[in-house]
Amino acid sequence: MTSSRRWSRLIGVGVLTLAACSEPAAGTTTAGPPQPITTTPGSTTSTIDDSCPDVFCVIYHIRPEATWSDGAPVVGADFAYTLDLVTDPLAPGSGNPGYSLITADRVLDDKTYMIAMSRVFSPWRTLFDIVLPAHAEYDPDAPGPVTGPFIFVERVEGDRIVLDRNPWHTPQDGSPAGDVRQLRFVFPGSVRNMIGDLENGAVDLIDLRPLDWTIEDISGIEGIDYRVGPGPFWEHVTFNHDDPLLTQRWVRELIALAIDREAILDLTVRGIDPSAVPLGNTVWMQGSPSYLDQFRIGHDPALAEQMMIDRFCERGDDDVYSCQGRRMSFIWATSVGDPFREAQVDLAVERMEAIGVEIVPLLLTPSDLFSPEVIFGDHRVWQIISFSWKAAADPFLGDSTYQCQGTGPHGMGALNVNRYCREEVDSLITSTGAILDPDERSRVYNEADRLYLEDVAVIPLYQKPSFLAWRSTIAGPELNPGATPMWNVGSWSGQETVVVALEIEPTALVPLVPANDATAVVRSAMYQGAFSVTPRLEYVPALVSGADTIVNGG
Repeated sequence: MTSSRRWSRLIGVGVLTLAACSEPAAGTTTAGPPQPITTTPGSTTSTIDDSCPDVFCVIYHIRPEATWSDGAPVVGADFAYTLDLVTDPLAPGSGNPGYSLITADRVLDDKTYMIAMSRVFSPWRTLFDIVLPAHAEYDPDAPGPVTGPFIFVERVEGDRIVLDRNPWHTPQDGSPAGDVRQLRFVFPGSVRNMIGDLENGAVDLIDLRPLDWTIEDISGIEGIDYRVGPGPFWEHVTFNHDDPLLTQRWVRELIALAIDREAILDLTVRGIDPSAVPLGNTVWMQGSPSYLDQFRIGHDPALAEQMMIDRFCERGDDDVYSCQGRRMSFIWATSVGDPFREAQVDLAVERMEAIGVEIVPLLLTPSDLFSPEVIFGDHRVWQIISFSWKAAADPFLGDSTYQCQGTGPHGMGALNVNRYCREEVDSLITSTGAILDPDERSRVYNEADRLYLEDVAVIPLYQKPSFLAWRSTIAGPELNPGATPMWNVGSWSGQETVVVALEIEPTALVPLVPANDATAVVRSAMYQGAFSVTPRLEYVPALVSGADTIVNGG
């Protein structure tokens, strides 16, 4: 079956969730490993031609011991098959624009695979984040052979998902495997139920969005370890650079001076993580070796007001200054029902009022706030907005945030909701796509970010905390802002069975099908890619032992 017909089947039946299943998935095993399968897929042929046919090539060296859960070796044809699935016109797409740059691929031998690209693509390690088996027909309804530490056994809708140990899995770093034999994912239905089940022993690990009361409740449970730390979502305040006043840097600066970031953290995330500090970068997140704190504006309301006085602004009878013939009044949009964001706006109203600036809150449902009409609206819709972006180990997916031209409804970068444009920043960000040296690439990104924050294009606030709690008899769980809590589950030890509680029930468990965050947790226990991400937000080899890059002409 061709991949187009495969996706036609997926779209035709409208598969978005995995049907209930009580039998082990075909092609999996729960017994000890049988003798290796030595059959090589027909498309895997040996060749010595490793010349690069385009501008840029990547040669992947697959780990010799990498094996599918049915005993078949992981080979170059599996990478080729995955590329065929991901780039099929009828496929949902991976969201990684790098695949569109691939002009050719070649299986060099069973354990060596090459892709050619039309230009140098520095974030090439983000490709093939999941690899699928060429020797098993892709099934959008149920997982087939996998390479991760666990294999799919059963799903009972509304109740549980069960995974058993993959006897063929070997850790990529050569470290000993853990002794957990089974994972059971359950869905208690509420945060309070999750905490109650953790206390009474019904579950062993919970992954939830933390609140101050959840930390307090869990910290009092005997025999439970927990960790709180910066997560992948970073909160910020941004300005609509289409606004005649906010297009002037001094106006943005005085607002930044009046907003007390330390007080905002005290009102919000420090109730969960007392060690939380203000964020000072918009490209690299805290914990990354590339992170530099580059936001230099502190809290100084007296200076903020003096800036208006120095520019001959006049305070009106309503105590609001007018500058350049316009009242210093700004619409601040954010999402309703989020206590942290509402606290931010309430504090801003109070602090700005004290210096003669009016904030008019615009609280919208998330669906309204992030509708194209609002989020990409001009200054007549909002002048200030607060929300969060989701970061990644490699920042390239956020490049359009800084770009003056692009596919956004306003003609700018697709993520440039604040309509900011500075050619020097745009040029630096764009250039990172062709910089292969990681240290130089990091330096250029940080230079662009320095200029961006020097312009006060946004006010970075904090990274939202991540939280993980588990029974202290289990060794191994660790927060990783670049991955799910299952990122190192293959090395966990201490219990034969670990029951994991999720806030919501996963949808489709197979890759390449739209899914929710809970799905990603379960998937990451089963599927591997060429590289994985460490808690320091660095890419390390997973299915590959390494890779070579070739740049033609240089």
